[in-house]
Amino acid sequence: MIEIADIHCHLNFDRFNRDRDEVIRRAIISGVVEIIDSGYDFHSNEKSLSISESYKHVHSTLGFSPNRIGKADHRYVIDQIKENADKIVGIGEVGLDLKKCEVKIERQKEIFLEFIDLAEELGLPLIIHARKAEDKAFDLLKNRDVIAVFHCYTGSPSLAENIIDSGFYISISTIVCISDDVRKVAEKIDLNRLMLETDSPFLSPFKGRNEPANVVYALREVAKLKETDESEVAAEVMRNVERVFNTNRLVV
Repeated sequence: MIEIADIHCHLNFDRFNRDRDEVIRRAIISGVVEIIDSGYDFHSNEKSLSISESYKHVHSTLGFSPNRIGKADHRYVIDQIKENADKIVGIGEVGLDLKKCEVKIERQKEIFLEFIDLAEELGLPLIIHARKAEDKAFDLLKNRDVIAVFHCYTGSPSLAENIIDSGFYISISTIVCISDDVRKVAEKIDLNRLMLETDSPFLSPFKGRNEPANVVYALREVAKLKETDESEVAAEVMRNVERVFNTNRLVV
């Protein structure tokens, strides 16, 4: 069986409360051997930590979405990340949002920079949320000593090339199965800078709730676009996952 990782999902959402065990079981049966569950504020971070402690295939990143600015205090999350740095594989999702967030971009940048500083301090990778703001997020990151993954990338192919030329990573979601724009990006990205995700419960390649098992459909689509074997894409993605997230350090 081909082994693959879903590097960004939200098993901490209430939509998984009724069948989280079954969702994770389906993922493992499908060959998804690593699942990275991302928080977006203090309470979702706490839930993500609890989930990762209960399932050996699940790891946590703790973050603060720009869409939580003005609704919650990011300083509590900074303290939370520091207190749990040895239990997590990254910081995120954090970043900028010009599509949904109503807070001015300058305030978003101020808070994002605090998390970039924190990533440098702790030596943890950043998982970047950048909606309609990929270029602005890249400008803040490109001269910093951090590892960054632009999750659920929907920006331009040219910016994607600049991102990977700077040593960062691009994560393609299951939306690649239905989006020509994302397919164009996937075609351009070198496999040694590529990751895959579902962003569950969002962005299902089918109707309804997405889940980590569906990352295999993104794998198939990318392999088809690259005109190569799924096993080759999966092997390169898994090397990238271990290089960035160092998940083995958390295995007891």
